[in-house]
This record gives sequence, structure tokens and C-alpha cells, in this order.
Amino acid sequence: MSKTSWKIGELASQCGITVRTLHHYHQIGLLVPSEFTEAGHRLYTKADVSKLQQILSLKQLGLSLEEIYNFIKNPNYNPMLVIQAQLEIINEQIKLKEKLRHELEQLQTLLSFNQNISADQLLKIMELIRMNEGNYLTPELVEKLRAFLNSLTEEKKLSLKKMQPLADGTQKHALQKMISK
Repeated sequence: MSKTSWKIGELASQCGITVRTLHHYHQIGLLVPSEFTEAGHRLYTKADVSKLQQILSLKQLGLSLEEIYNFIKNPNYNPMLVIQAQLEIINEQIKLKEKLRHELEQLQTLLSFNQNISADQLLKIMELIRMNEGNYLTPELVEKLRAFLNSLTEEKKLSLKKMQPLADGTQKHALQKMISK
């Protein structure tokens, strides 16, 4: 039988986050548990777990907690768009990793036969390593994100323009370029 509610420690443990994080989400109104025990302990329902998954997904995409709150409270919010964005980012990461693997396999073959390796080959590998390190956005993904942003209201665009705490400078620059157009 499927579980219908989780205590705060159980949910935190299963999601790989801290109890303190769930307390904070509750405190700021981002994720308020649907149920409480008679003793006042938090109980999270399946709907709460679904909302937590959306929060963590939006966080992974680089949104601040305030932006996540506004996103989820927006009547036009569509969780499918978040999942689609995550999948596209993961697919791009896979492509980059496959390119890096291919280049490293070629390098390995050249080295095994004591062949000369060009500086261009090494530079290409270093570029792929850099692209695999952070939250690199390909031009195609930038276009898809631009299309998504163009579908937002002016109020939401202004909110996104205020976005500061992004993990990677390249990502921040790409998003700023998209928003300013």
C-alpha cells in the first residue's frame, strides 16, 4: 500500500534535503504542510510532495525562493513547462558529455599509438570540459528559454530581470540577454 503522509524527517531524508530547509519553506509560506498531528507535528501529503518536487525543480533551474513562490502562485503556472525545461537541460548535458567522451576516446587512441596531438584537439577537449563543469546553456536552449520568456507577462519579466543569484556567470549572462530582448 502506498504511503499517504510523511513526517518532516522522513520527507527530508527521502528527498535529500534537511529538516531545516522544510522548516524554512514552511516559515516563508512556500510549502506549508497540509496536515498536522494532534501534537502539532507536520505531516506532508502526496500533494505536498508534488509541490516540493516542483520547488526543487525550479531551484535546480536557478530560480530564487521568492521567484519560485511567485511562479507557483501564478494562476498560469504550468508544472509541465518546468519538467520540460529540466529535461531539455539534462538532454543538453548528456549531449555535451557524449561529445567529451568521444573526444577523450580519440585522444586515448592517439596516445596509445604515440601519435602527435594537435593544440586544436586539446583546446576542443578543454572547451568541452569547461562546458561540462557548470550550467552551460547551448544556443538552442537559450532560444527555447527566450520563447518561454516571451510568453510571460511584463510583470513576470520584470521579476525575472531582478534575478541575481545564479550559479554560473555564463548562465546569468545568457538569461540577461534573453530577458533584455
